[in-house]
Amino acid sequence: MLGLQSLLSKDFIWRARDLAASVGIEPASGIPTGFPSLDRLLCDQGWPHDALLEVLVDIQGCGELRLLVPGLRHLLHQETRWVAWINPPFVPYAPALHSLGIDVNRILLVHPNNHQEALWALEKILESGSCSAALAWLNERELQDKQLRRVQSRAKENRVWSTIFRSSRAARESSPAEFRFHIHSSRSNTGDMMVLSILKRKGGWAVNDVSLKLQWHPNALPTDYIAGKWNLWRQMERTRETNRRIA
Repeated sequence: MLGLQSLLSKDFIWRARDLAASVGIEPASGIPTGFPSLDRLLCDQGWPHDALLEVLVDIQGCGELRLLVPGLRHLLHQETRWVAWINPPFVPYAPALHSLGIDVNRILLVHPNNHQEALWALEKILESGSCSAALAWLNERELQDKQLRRVQSRAKENRVWSTIFRSSRAARESSPAEFRFHIHSSRSNTGDMMVLSILKRKGGWAVNDVSLKLQWHPNALPTDYIAGKWNLWRQMERTRETNRRIA
């Protein structure tokens, strides 16, 4: 035991609890999230430039894009590369993005026919180096650990901030992603606050119930309206899948 304590006291041994002490000493190398309290919890004091991040949600449209918009805006101002959106469940509303400082002329939308095409498009985008960020909505039932590992590897190699949106049920599964966040839909969209938990972060432990003050507010829409749009999209997906099988 004495030998272990002596080893742990050495300067070259890093422990996760040292993360908080290092914030403010090491220069920030991440993409500012737009939320200072969240930056302080991340090892690079911001979103990673070259890693896979997972955002887990209970239902699509619970505020996941509001978490990422400030970082995307900063990235688009700093770089000339594109931002790719692969298989988004809703059509991105260009006027709203523009009003938030997002250059919609540098957003690449990809609408694949199935999971394999979506995964192929994501990997090719990461390999090309043409995008500084990639957002992807993949089929959870077909998503495999080895596929996530390939995405993580390509994001690292080509310096792309890669985000995959997944169901909150995926929290029970392991993942090679360096960062995993769960947005609590039951406690989100309450005024100007968002509540999330950090399930996994590079250089630190999990953190529960992180409250973030939102900087902008979308127009309030009735829950039944959002649910109706989501059901319509799923019906369209089923129709497309049926047509593919017939063809």
